[in-house]
Amino acid sequence: MTFETFAEGSSNSLACAAVRQMAAGHEGTLEMLFIHSSTGIGKTHLLQAAAAEARKSGRRVAYLSAEFFMYHLVPALRTPAFPVLRQAMKSIDLLLVDDLQFLHGKQAHEEFGRTLEILMEAPSQIIMAADRMPDALGTLSGKVMQRIQTGEIVGIQATDYALRHDILRKRIAAARRTHPAFSVPEEVADYIARYVISSARDLEGALNRLFAHNQLTKQPVTMDLAEKTLHDLVRIGEPRTIKVEEIQQIVCKHFSVTKADLLSSCRARTLVRPRQIAMYIAKVVTGRSLPEIGRRFGNRDHTTVLHAVRKIEDMVTKDNVLAQEVELLKSLIQT
Repeated sequence: MTFETFAEGSSNSLACAAVRQMAAGHEGTLEMLFIHSSTGIGKTHLLQAAAAEARKSGRRVAYLSAEFFMYHLVPALRTPAFPVLRQAMKSIDLLLVDDLQFLHGKQAHEEFGRTLEILMEAPSQIIMAADRMPDALGTLSGKVMQRIQTGEIVGIQATDYALRHDILRKRIAAARRTHPAFSVPEEVADYIARYVISSARDLEGALNRLFAHNQLTKQPVTMDLAEKTLHDLVRIGEPRTIKVEEIQQIVCKHFSVTKADLLSSCRARTLVRPRQIAMYIAKVVTGRSLPEIGRRFGNRDHTTVLHAVRKIEDMVTKDNVLAQEVELLKSLIQT
């Protein structure tokens, strides 16, 4: 996972440019970068690429997952090894923290916040990644949030056809370096890029299936083989019907709230915003009437839904971060 093997396109160019700059470590670059996107779109690849690039220039790098924080680093900080570990972390030039969404439990969140504050005293630069915006994680202390907000928050959008085709081209070229006889006709590559749209991870999975079949059976890759082998991954035809319940489920997961909370009459700010966003997306992507949407949100009046739709419409024109978050949710729902 290097910058050379990363496929760059319009959906990820800003994130890629920011990570490249930080990996180079030039004076005046960002000190803090937070990347968010749905799964399988390239966050981990970018962090690994940054680690590889920074090491080339002799910089000291630490790549840690949120799970490593929970199960290894935090317990170690409670042992006599703490002074040694803390001193070692102070020597880091670039700290990379991946998969922040996997932190679970109040105690883990608090421990993570305290630990990260210690670590932030040391490295000159930090890159974090998660599948949602930082304020939707519920894992970050006030000091950590302040540090993030002084840096850059960048979203990676869903891949388009051109980017998916480029990803395939790079993966096919990599496979041919070790197996020169492996070949994928252009019509098959086009078919995969057009219809395997869920994530870059699914694209690689599709290619791996064809590669495995080719190596095991010695049969060439053809359109017929691709259609038979990848039928569960392709999305062909008219856009699927999206249910309001699907929207509620994804919004609840994104904001770490329950469906009961979303449908309740509670007016807490932590629930009102997710509820309004879910109503807005339901109106935009399902085409259902305001009364229909209201019934599915705890039998609310259509005027409540209209207020939510207008509120979010107004806010996304003024708040780029919120606009990115809403687009991310829409892409998760529509794929």
